[in-house]
Amino acid sequence: MTFNEKLIKLRKANAMSQEDLAEKIDVSRQSISKWELGDTTPDSDKIVALSNLFSVTTDYLLKEELDNPTTTIIMRSDPNKNIIISKILKFLSTFSFAIGLLVAWTIWAAASDDFIYDRIYNDYTGPYNMGSVAILIGILIQCIGIACRFFANRLHKSKLSLGQIFLDFLFLHYMPLSGVFCACVFGASAPYPYFPILMNDSDDMTLLIGFLIHFVFVGIIGLIFYCKYKKQKKLQNAQKQD
Repeated sequence: MTFNEKLIKLRKANAMSQEDLAEKIDVSRQSISKWELGDTTPDSDKIVALSNLFSVTTDYLLKEELDNPTTTIIMRSDPNKNIIISKILKFLSTFSFAIGLLVAWTIWAAASDDFIYDRIYNDYTGPYNMGSVAILIGILIQCIGIACRFFANRLHKSKLSLGQIFLDFLFLHYMPLSGVFCACVFGASAPYPYFPILMNDSDDMTLLIGFLIHFVFVGIIGLIFYCKYKKQKKLQNAQKQD
């Protein structure tokens, strides 16, 4: 068995893509592709890196006469199982980010019903601290998602898709941004820029401006992600042509 055949066998046995392997030994994906096609062979330091990564000897990698996996290859334990668990944890992390935001919204929506607008003193009376409590509970739930993401990366480190990164951004940024906006404009924090009394008050333009600022901010970030996605697809198409 030649070196390129062994490399393909080891990579697939450890459930790695060419991108994953390239990242772990600090080379380009094109280099991995050329090694597996047999066009080129890696330098000695990369041979050692591959040996350490796959827990095999350098002799096994370099000598064609050594091709018995039962005596020379030490496979990692249940790599496919680790990948499945990692994917589940990553899904749960994004799910926790969304649930944390929804729980904070629910708590604040229930509390905001008790707000009363005092036109004499031009102020709101009600459970001001509930906005902070709602945000805190929501963030604590989202921290569970962060823990899930941490353990997922420990089991199998792989790059997230741009779509999942953008979803995480949408769920994680909303409460801090809304909390700061409401604290600055209304003097009370809230997990979303909404006070029911404003619908019947002359300050509803302030609320509209707050929403517009938020949507513009999300739109700019979304445009950045879209441009990065197009660039990534263009690079992948170029690599396939190579």
